[in-house]
Amino acid sequence: MLKKAIHTLAEYLRINAIRRMLRIVDVKRSEIAGLVTFAVLFAIFEGIGISLLLPILQYAESGGASAFEGSGFIWQALDKFMEVLHLPVTLPVLLALAFAPILMRQVVFYFNTWYSAVVSSRIAIRMRMQTLDTVLDADPEFFGRHAVGKLVNVLISQTSAAGNAILAVIRQLSITLLMALYVAILLAISVPLTLVTLAFALLVSTLIRAAIRRIREFGIESAGISQEMMGKIVERMGLMRLIKLRDMKRVESERIRVFSERMRQLGIKRARIGAGIEVTADPLLMLSVFVTLFIGISVLGMTLAQLGLVLFVLSRLNGKVKEFNQGRQNIAADMAGILLVQQTTEEAIRSNRITSGPVLFEGLRRELVLTDVTFEYPDSYTADGTLLSAGKDVLRGISASIPAGSFTALVGRSGAGKSTLVELLPRLHEATGGTITYDGVDIRQFQVGSLRKGIGYLTQSAMLFNDTVRENLIYGLDFEPSEEQVRAALEGAYAAFVYDLPNGLETHLGDRGVRFSGGERQRIGLARVLLADTTVLILDEPTSALDSESEAFIQKALADLHGKKTIIVIAHRLATVIKADQLLLVEDGLVVERGTHDELVAKGETYQKLFETQLLA
Repeated sequence: MLKKAIHTLAEYLRINAIRRMLRIVDVKRSEIAGLVTFAVLFAIFEGIGISLLLPILQYAESGGASAFEGSGFIWQALDKFMEVLHLPVTLPVLLALAFAPILMRQVVFYFNTWYSAVVSSRIAIRMRMQTLDTVLDADPEFFGRHAVGKLVNVLISQTSAAGNAILAVIRQLSITLLMALYVAILLAISVPLTLVTLAFALLVSTLIRAAIRRIREFGIESAGISQEMMGKIVERMGLMRLIKLRDMKRVESERIRVFSERMRQLGIKRARIGAGIEVTADPLLMLSVFVTLFIGISVLGMTLAQLGLVLFVLSRLNGKVKEFNQGRQNIAADMAGILLVQQTTEEAIRSNRITSGPVLFEGLRRELVLTDVTFEYPDSYTADGTLLSAGKDVLRGISASIPAGSFTALVGRSGAGKSTLVELLPRLHEATGGTITYDGVDIRQFQVGSLRKGIGYLTQSAMLFNDTVRENLIYGLDFEPSEEQVRAALEGAYAAFVYDLPNGLETHLGDRGVRFSGGERQRIGLARVLLADTTVLILDEPTSALDSESEAFIQKALADLHGKKTIIVIAHRLATVIKADQLLLVEDGLVVERGTHDELVAKGETYQKLFETQLLA
């Protein structure tokens, strides 16, 4: 019975929600201590100020001689205090004594508001950065399940709820202290009246409990809709050319309008429930005042001064009860966003199966060896356990040796597993079987960061930021390159055209390099790779979407690098593969043929058929 009563009280005070919140949100003890201290000081000064109203009222009613008569131990203590300081019991003195704690209360309020804003912003930033760091550590497969816009929504909008939630929690504590203070004052005046007041307060809380639960449900639904809408907006903004080419502006606008309408409807429902709480609580709280007055006058025969103080304290208490219930609504709504952040973070942590080793990767000196390497994508589930996509075997036993300084080309039909294979080399994915070694050292022994930085990687669409050419070139470098090094990298990638631009290296590329042609973007991307000066260079179909002139520039750059770096290229173009030291033909997750172009053509098997059908041309 006692356990159940404690649980009910904990739910009423939102203690259970607060506990769950503090397990998710990173709050420092010093911050909690500071906020609690301000809350306690505010309550103390509030209590003293209100307590001094009774002597003032009694003084006004009966004169100075009876100011402290029958006022209880608090006011008797004040009488002793005034005697010690030789203060006369006059109206100006009593008013001054009552005003002093009120003034101090407002000073505390000022510093509490300032410090609350400081703590709230700190909490939001800490949660945002912790979530961002966790998401950045997640495997690429995690980003395949989550739209960028949804992640942005979690990182920006929902993490901000964390700071607001903690402030709401501390505010609840402050309100609870004040309510306890008002109850203590009422107890000092009359125990029966206090019990009546508490009974009404408990009744109000019980009646609105279901409404607060519904507000929490609406908060969760609203957070989900907001996340989905943000995902759609960011995705559509990234495909604006397609939207314009297909004349889909009205359709996309309608799509967002539907999301907005759903959120509007939820907001209206939440407002109606909040209004219902107000309609229910206010009459009951006012009824408690009238019942208290009736009992005080007709049953207890209280003085006018005591009744005046009771009315004043009840008005303050009822206001705090309403504020407390509003706080419960706010916490219920904020918890939805925080739980969404926790859900995303936990999923990102679960997806990260790649652990860093102790060995610093210092480049490839002898050979890269793959032995019976397998890889399969795991089953993918939503947060509620629904299967998104079933797992798939991609690589089924790849074995190959790539000597340092050689040029290796991976060829084969789309979907054979070539891109997945090269993504294993910098551990963007983790092989599910077999071994990969660099100079005899298992790939899992290397520090992940040093391994990835030690491999130059160029995809078929250059990864460029909406920043200057220079900032794109030096992104991620551990050193500040000289102008000579920058120029050498640009010339090596046949991208020296940037010096002819009006602003040279300070020219902005636009979103994803939109101001440049595909070939120019690719050459800038290659220059960034060359500037890093890694021993291993991986190119995933670098010329597949380029015109013949741009392709020729990339081919020249590769020819210049041949023998200087270990080059691994996924290619469909004959001009690329014909110059490779070895070709690895990948079919259905296996290397089915290997050798030079001439050797494989002479064999007359699968590669020869691909060559004849010009799938590689």
